[in-house]
Amino acid sequence: MERIARDLNLKIIPDSPFYGMFPKIGGLLGRQTLCGKLYGKQLTVCVTKFPGCKQFPMRIVARVDLHIEKQFKITARAKPFFSSIHKIFDGNAFFSNNPILDGRLLFFTDDGRLLRAILGYEEIHDQLCTIWQPGKRSGTLIASNNSVIYHEPFGLVTKAVRGRIESAVTLICDVADILKMFGAN
Repeated sequence: MERIARDLNLKIIPDSPFYGMFPKIGGLLGRQTLCGKLYGKQLTVCVTKFPGCKQFPMRIVARVDLHIEKQFKITARAKPFFSSIHKIFDGNAFFSNNPILDGRLLFFTDDGRLLRAILGYEEIHDQLCTIWQPGKRSGTLIASNNSVIYHEPFGLVTKAVRGRIESAVTLICDVADILKMFGAN
């Protein structure tokens, strides 16, 4: 977490006094909250546990708050093995008309116009392909009228996790800009 904070120029806040006294252990286990401004947005990066698990696995969460009046929800996640079952039961599946993205990700939305606006930028396509590479862990991007969130499960904060979080932070800031621009209409 310390390297993520250094790379993104964020402030480290330990989750408990113990991890404040031993920041190396807290950074390795993700027991610190990172916050600050990045690309003009207030960003928070923290770690939460999966419900019902004692210690591992955990989720690392990057979040930017939006506060847009219009109600919407957009979700992008790695394409599971039985994607057709998810399309039936989750509903509102969206296809990007990009074979690379459609091969890696499932998109769900209740406002196709906003998702088309987001996917209309080539930089967004590149960032999505960087984060969701074949054979890598699955993360989830959720955008709603309140916030844009990226989360993924992890065990330890490794170099690969740090790289995906840095890419995800850039992605959620870009998505937040697009949603503020198109969501205000």
